[in-house]
Amino acid sequence: MKLSHPFPPAAAAIAVAASVFLAGCATKLTQPITGYTCCNLRPDYGWVSSTNMLGGPIVPAGEPATLDTMKRDSYFYGTIGGDYISMRDDAARSKEDALRWARQIVVPTDPRVALAGWPPEVQKAVYSAKVVVGMTRPQVLMSLSYPSRNDTKDLNANTWRYWTVQEDEPVDVLFGSDGMVSGFSGKPSAIRTVEFRR
Repeated sequence: MKLSHPFPPAAAAIAVAASVFLAGCATKLTQPITGYTCCNLRPDYGWVSSTNMLGGPIVPAGEPATLDTMKRDSYFYGTIGGDYISMRDDAARSKEDALRWARQIVVPTDPRVALAGWPPEVQKAVYSAKVVVGMTRPQVLMSLSYPSRNDTKDLNANTWRYWTVQEDEPVDVLFGSDGMVSGFSGKPSAIRTVEFRR
């Protein structure tokens, strides 16, 4: 019995040509980005994205990381904690913009050094990738990573918006005038994704 090809012959040829073309677009970075994961990351099917959907598996802050390849000015490839990883900046407008984002995610200093000096309750929240009222912006950043760049353009804003994998719901982390978390806004199921319960 003859098996049919999943694509018509012409489409198969185009797909092969496209894959060869895209493979050729990947270039080694002259200076690999090396260091540690800045924060808890949420890979989605092997991808870490600047959209940063909360929920699912966690790559913890402080994992050794190397990004050595870039493609199409927004995709990065390398290893985190010894495992192959792909990253993409969904909001990048240029190669330089994407490189800035990648250097925010892979930092030269192990963030666990700072984490060790934080109050025990904050440490527990960060290890759980959650947030507790009273946390500072750097503490939220280490716990949840960067908020959606499309919705939170200024990290000094009083609201950081994240998106959750549960029905693609948004959740806002609210900061008071003292710069500390004052509460959350969103559906209860979305808030449960980020709120650390004592």
